This record gives sequence, structure tokens and C-alpha cells, in this order.
Amino acid sequence: MNQESPDTTTGDDPFGRADAAAVARDHAEALAALADALDGDGTPVDREATGEWRTLFPGDVVTPDDDRYDEARRVWNGLCEAAPAAVAYPTTAAGVARVVEAARETGLGVATRSGGHSSVGTSSGDGVLVCDVGTMQEVAVDPDARTATVDPGVTIGELDAATTAHGLATPQGVAPEVGVTGLTLGGGTGYLSRAHGLACDRLAQVDLITAAGERVTATADTNPDLFRAVRGAGGAFGVAVELEFDLVSVPGELAMCDTWFPVDGTDDVAALLREYRDLLREAPRTTNVSPYVTRVPDEAGFPDDRAGDLALCVLGVHGGDPDEGERALAPFRNLGADGVDPLFEYADRRPYVDVQAYLGGGSPADDHYYWKSVAVETFTDALVDHTAERMAALPGDEDTVVVWPMGGAVADLDAGATAVPERDAEVVLNFEACWSEPTDDDAHREWARESADRARDVGTVTGELPNFSGTERGDEAARDVYAANYEWLRETKRRWDPDGVFTPSGRL
Repeated sequence: MNQESPDTTTGDDPFGRADAAAVARDHAEALAALADALDGDGTPVDREATGEWRTLFPGDVVTPDDDRYDEARRVWNGLCEAAPAAVAYPTTAAGVARVVEAARETGLGVATRSGGHSSVGTSSGDGVLVCDVGTMQEVAVDPDARTATVDPGVTIGELDAATTAHGLATPQGVAPEVGVTGLTLGGGTGYLSRAHGLACDRLAQVDLITAAGERVTATADTNPDLFRAVRGAGGAFGVAVELEFDLVSVPGELAMCDTWFPVDGTDDVAALLREYRDLLREAPRTTNVSPYVTRVPDEAGFPDDRAGDLALCVLGVHGGDPDEGERALAPFRNLGADGVDPLFEYADRRPYVDVQAYLGGGSPADDHYYWKSVAVETFTDALVDHTAERMAALPGDEDTVVVWPMGGAVADLDAGATAVPERDAEVVLNFEACWSEPTDDDAHREWARESADRARDVGTVTGELPNFSGTERGDEAARDVYAANYEWLRETKRRWDPDGVFTPSGRL
């Protein structure tokens, strides 16, 4: 079965998007077959007479000749805009199964889209059939069993609201508008990760529609090979239609802080990072503190004379008792041998949903994003110096470098327990290029790639975070991301998706 798609991009389009009419022509036969496949009962369809074959599908389908096509193919990351052959919107698990069956009938690959926030571009693709499950949005919390059952279109904010109503939560990402499914099946780091593990570590069960069009349950005891693989490489093995999470207790309020330190160059950044690293090594696992670099905004609350200057920001959240949290975060709020006065400081107690919303909306849709991560075993002085150098030489105002802490509960699992290999990493270095002009694509991508490559040269790297791993495809990219887990993941892929139906939704 050939899942290759023709190159329909046009040289005049700065986004590299294909012309909708060209896609319609290139895939006319496939789309006609798709209509018949979605009909399902073998009855011939007079498409010219009715023009309504889309109604045969239990949901909706948008194709390139539809006025809604440009909006339907839109994804959050403007760098990854593509021209799919069609976008299907199933509303049930049975509908998802029919989409997958139709894809097999027509030879189209399937890209799954839940929230559409994939930074690596796996929620769409040129010439693929996009299965958008974003309208499936039910959440059911069992406070006695301490579990949450989640539909694939639920967002982090919606899940948080449902679970915290019972004093419960599960580790998730730090932007409430992002979809739970994509984040979880890509590993998923968040403020509670050091205390309770990655998002995928709290996943107790997942139901998927496989390449055979069948609904399959995966747990630690049922289809354990599939369960192992989907936690970190999930999109490559099927369309998730239901997820069940084990929940943990969270206090009514959590201690958090956000302190911005002035820095005048590489040496200042390196000195603060060394102090941060040493404090992190002694911090309890309930403490999650992440430094990042940015430019001082020209707005209220910040010094007028420092607008546009570089700042090292230290964002901390404590996942336990808030009194203990304030004590644990205090040293991170006072970095600097001489007691550097911060440019800005926020420290307070907030409900978990408000903590989660603190950075929400900070990455606007349609901008271009290229993120590369490097999980390092030990944050050595050489890596600190490299990180400081890259922090002090950002190519644009929206670019940043984030030091994400690992350890704690993340390290409680073996590296091969899930697809995510970075279990022994002390920190993950995220080189995040963010920009808006397509003409700047090459410069920003090269900065992020070079930053990650040079980090590999000076440190012991254990892999990449799947959700922060650039937009490359192929075996080399997959090996970089999954490291020692690559071989068993390939074998699992051959068992569950031998024809590569879901290759557009992952790297395998």
C-alpha cells in the first residue's frame, strides 16, 4: 500500500501550501473512491446529480473544492500548514473507524487532529486524510476511583476544570487551550511532572481505532506492547477515541512564582543558571522550576528603561502543600550572588486551574514554530555555558531557550517503559524558535537546529521530547527522538500498522 503523496506545493506560495484546485485534481479519483467507501452499503452514488456524498458520512467531510477548506486545513503552527486531500469530522468512535477504513480503501494516509496544536506537524499533511476528532469532548470523573475518562477532543483546560472540582488532577501541559490527547500521547511535561510523572505516565487505558479499522483497548495487561508504544509515540499507531487517567490529589491552592532577572550577557546568564542547577539538585520532587530567557516588554509592571533588554525568567510551581511550596521556591526567587534586584516578580498562591492558565495564549495561532529539545543526563558546566550562549544570542524577540527540569517521578520509570526515553535526564533544553514572517523560516530553524546539535557535542544526550522535536521525518529523525527505544518501536509499528496508514501522524 503506497502512502506516498504527490508534491502539490507551489513555488509562489510563501507558506509552501498546495493550491486547493491542484489538490482536488490530483486526488479526484481517491476522493470519488472515498465517497463510495464512506457510503458503506455498496450502493452506487450519483455524485454529479446530488453533490452531497459528504452526507453519507456520520459527521462531516471538507474537500479542496469546499469554501470551508482553508479554515478546515488550518493548524496552530503556521510552519506546518498543508493541503490535505480531505478533512473528516467524525463524532463517534464508529465514525472514526469508517474514516480509517475509507483511508485504506483509497490509499490515503491518516493524520489525526484533536487540538491541532502539534508543533511537529503531525496533525495534517499534503494529500492525507485528516481525521479531526475535536468535536468529541466528553469528560467523566469518578472521584471515588480517582479516574477521569476523556474523549479525544478535550482540551487541557477542560480536563483540569473537571478534575479539580473534586480536588484531583493529572499532570498535563502548561497551556489550557492545547488538546489532551496529542500532548499525552507525545509524552507530556507539565508543572506536576516531577511530583507525579509525565502525562503519559498517568494514562491507565487508551482505546484506539487501529489500521484494521478495529477498536482496541490497550492497558498494562491488555495489548501491553501497544500500550507501551502509544505513550510517547501514540499518533503512529492509531486514532485514540477514549483515554482513562489515574488522578492525584492537589491542594486547593499551589504556591508559584515568576521572577525576571536582568542579564547583560552570557556570563550573567551562566552564573544564574549554575545557581539554579545547584538548587534544583537539592529541591524536593514537588518543586518544578524552569528558567527561560525573553525580552522585557514595554508594558505596565516592568521598568520603562529596560524595555527590549534580555531577562532570565524563573517560573516555579510547587505541587504540594503551599506553605512548604513557598519555602521551597524562595531560594529560586533570590538567585544572584549579590542579591540581584528583579525586573519583575510575581509570587502568590493560585488554584491549579489558574496556575495552568498563567502562560495560556502565549503562543498565538498561525505564527511559525520550530522547537528542538535535547535531554541531557547531567547539566554540566559546559552545557550551562552553551545554554547561556544561546540564550544571549536569540535571533528574534519571540525566540527563547527553556530549561525544563526532569527527575523526580519522571525518573521512577525505566527508559524503555514507554516510548519516551529521557527518564534519566536531569533537564531538557528546549530551543524554541517562534516567528511570524515566512521569509525568516530558514534563519530561525537553523538557530534551533544548531543550538541542539551543539548541545549534543558537549553533553550526554538521551533523546528528545517527542512534542519538542522539530518537523523532520524519516528514520534518522525517529532515531534522534526515541534513541534506544527506536528498534522496539519499529517492531511494534510493523505489528499494528504494517502498511503505514498512520505514518503522517508520527515519525514511525
